[in-house]
Amino acid sequence: MRIHLVSLGPGDPAYMTPDALHALQQADVVLGYQGYLQALDPLLRPDQRRIGFNLGEEVARARTAVKIARAGDVVALVSSGDVGVYGMAGTLFEVLADLAWDGAHPEVVVHPGVSAMFAAAARVGAPLAHDFCAISLSDLLTPWHVIERRIWAAASADFVVAFYNPRSRKRDWQLARAFDILRAERPPQTPVAVVRNVSRPTETVQLTTLADAQPDAVDMFTIVIVGNSQTRFVGPCMATPRGYFAEEPAPLAEPSSAARGARSTNTLYPLLLNTAHGLRAVVVGGGRVATRKVRGLLDAGVRVRVISPTATTAIQQWAVAGRLEWVARAYREGDVAGADLVFAATDRREVNAAVAAEARACGIACNVADMPEEGTFYVPAVLRRDDVLVAVSSGGQAPRTAVRLRDAIAAWLAEHHPTEDEA
Repeated sequence: MRIHLVSLGPGDPAYMTPDALHALQQADVVLGYQGYLQALDPLLRPDQRRIGFNLGEEVARARTAVKIARAGDVVALVSSGDVGVYGMAGTLFEVLADLAWDGAHPEVVVHPGVSAMFAAAARVGAPLAHDFCAISLSDLLTPWHVIERRIWAAASADFVVAFYNPRSRKRDWQLARAFDILRAERPPQTPVAVVRNVSRPTETVQLTTLADAQPDAVDMFTIVIVGNSQTRFVGPCMATPRGYFAEEPAPLAEPSSAARGARSTNTLYPLLLNTAHGLRAVVVGGGRVATRKVRGLLDAGVRVRVISPTATTAIQQWAVAGRLEWVARAYREGDVAGADLVFAATDRREVNAAVAAEARACGIACNVADMPEEGTFYVPAVLRRDDVLVAVSSGGQAPRTAVRLRDAIAAWLAEHHPTEDEA
């Protein structure tokens, strides 16, 4: 009653460890993606039972493995690369958790292997010689806004980044967005490795730079490794030094990452805009969040243009009353032209990211509702009185705390400095 979680390596059987091969050959039943089983056929005995599955059937594989193992057979559940890196190990343990596994029925043994990022790194030199991380760009199981936050964090912390699942026919924009984030933090000459089908007969290797990297040349069979600020080309290879050296300072961009990843109010510069000069704002989005932004802008006398195929009743009423312009369609590139302020406030991450990117390219201050650290300014909690205006901000880290502090200030002012209406 045992399940062997077997790592197959990146493709070439020579990359499979002796331990993994031994576990594979001890199994009564071998389960996995049918393409892997076909490649494994020369390594298996004729009496070993094979059960193949399609892509996307990972949970079914895991449940079948548990069922067969509990019936008394020894099972090998195979996965490419390292079984514990975006592989079947994670799925199996999720299934075991749902089944209230006792740790012994069945017994589970994990056999590590060579992950694709390590094989790709070996092909191009030593890009992972210092701190690095792996990020999958597939949003099938992880929301994109979570993935994007991780990219921002890796960019701001100067990690070497290995991207798994970088691009597919249906997911054709995420890698370009990841490059844009890294370009905001890394020098344009940062080395990039694009390795496709590593260790297989159709393997291709390309070294390029962050400035010249082309997402269109990448697919699901590719590992993309982006160096950190210290990574350099060494002859035909790329390598990351094992340490940072004082005589070679990191050519980092200005640390806008401090306002994106590990944000601090020390990096924020407070100011008040004089709207009497006719400031113009473009708000992309027409939902509740956009409505709150618009209300504050109208209260301050800003000229507002809303771009959204749908809009709340409040926005529609303001448009009918002539208080704002509502363009009833989806955002298009060029919509922020001529604005002094831009607000990305849709419920679609890719649209907000595109709005923010265009605003940056045009040099226009932008606020991003779903990812504040991506923008260049935050909207504080505001208290308006005839004699005073109070703005409280946490830099987007604790908006509820900012609101509570604003309300506490309002209560203190009402008690100690009441207006005529409050007296």
